[in-house]
Amino acid sequence: MASFVPLSSLLATGRPAGATVCLLAEGALSWREFAGRAGATARALAARPEQRWLIHCEAPSGFAATLLGALHAGKRAVVAPGLQPGMIEALRAGFDAIVGDSGAVDVDLRVLAAADFRFSSLVDSRIDLFTSGSAGEPKRVEKSLAQLETEARTLEDCWGKLVEGATMVATVPHHHIYGMLFRLAWPLSAGRPFDDALCADPNVLLERIAKARSAAVISSPAHLTRLPELIELESLRRGARVIFSSGGPLPAATALEFARRFGAAPLEVYGSTETGGIAWRAQSEGPAGADWMPFPGMALELDAEGALRLRSPYLESSDWLTLADSAELLPSGRFRLKGRLDRVAKIEGKRVSLPELEAALRAHPWVRDAAVVQLAGRRERLGAVVVLREPERLRADGARKLAAALRTALLERFDRVLVPRHWRFPARLPTDERGKLPARALAALFEDPRDDAPAP
Repeated sequence: MASFVPLSSLLATGRPAGATVCLLAEGALSWREFAGRAGATARALAARPEQRWLIHCEAPSGFAATLLGALHAGKRAVVAPGLQPGMIEALRAGFDAIVGDSGAVDVDLRVLAAADFRFSSLVDSRIDLFTSGSAGEPKRVEKSLAQLETEARTLEDCWGKLVEGATMVATVPHHHIYGMLFRLAWPLSAGRPFDDALCADPNVLLERIAKARSAAVISSPAHLTRLPELIELESLRRGARVIFSSGGPLPAATALEFARRFGAAPLEVYGSTETGGIAWRAQSEGPAGADWMPFPGMALELDAEGALRLRSPYLESSDWLTLADSAELLPSGRFRLKGRLDRVAKIEGKRVSLPELEAALRAHPWVRDAAVVQLAGRRERLGAVVVLREPERLRADGARKLAAALRTALLERFDRVLVPRHWRFPARLPTDERGKLPARALAALFEDPRDDAPAP
């Protein structure tokens, strides 16, 4: 078993030259090749005056080598939440130049030859990440490499034995905090290979698991909720040891279906770009089946409004950080999330928790997943987006009849004015590549009133 080496000293310490760092489409990337790529980046950027470098690498192997190379060159790394030209342009004020292997770049990795570099341990290296922007515009979050190292060490302490010998295979991108940690930082430090492919297609996922032979799957609710319809979950048992999920809560029905057919519920991680991971769970039947277990070192309390407050070893400040989630702290040391405080709508003078409405819809036997959004306009109104367990029900009953039935179910718990009057029944929720539900994407489903099916 390889020793755990923090990222700050990984290149200075080194690995055996032939050790596998990453599984490529054909063959594998060795430690010698990986270090050569990082050395080439470090040499190229050290010769340039620019300080803030945006990393534009679509492949995780190239991204990891470039990230470490940039930090060893004494530069600040900037990681965009997406590589679309519009996104890069929107962040223009946040970086000085671009290094990458695609698109318009200032330093083109494709023309750099592998190079040696005198690596020493990194001190006070900084990385700029961005939030998902699901509730607004992406926000810059500064991270130190030491923060990522601390979290990677915790992941190894918690689950190193579970994933030992496995390759990290992912359906989520590497340029967000969850993907960066689980796909890159953790396996690199632990001497565990990661896969270079983004397995958004279920068939690609099965192929990469088969190639790895033993895999830990890094996924999100957006992918996992669709997977039971696309593949036989039992087929994952042949190569997948464990499935991780983050980016939002996994519906209980999906978690229990994985538990029944795959043999274990996914391990869900609760956290954010700002905080890193806070807690984890594996959902099960029973009243405690949805409770969260804090990671080691976390201190939690509630403020006067019931908002969760956090002290974390992943944060540079020792002050309490107030989160936007309300929670209930349990005598067991676990906690239950009750919904986001910033997702409370006021309709005709009455307040309602949108997560509470969503939870009530998900509890209906017809519903696989649901989201509720407050719609803009002169009148205060709510729209419900519902993914059905049996899509054929929509064809048989029609949207108006389904909306009326679901409204009737909600009226057993909610005041009439708080129950959504506008409904959509898509095949899946409009999640982004992180598995988040952007409010603007939900609201866009209601822009054409001809699609409306308001219930009486």
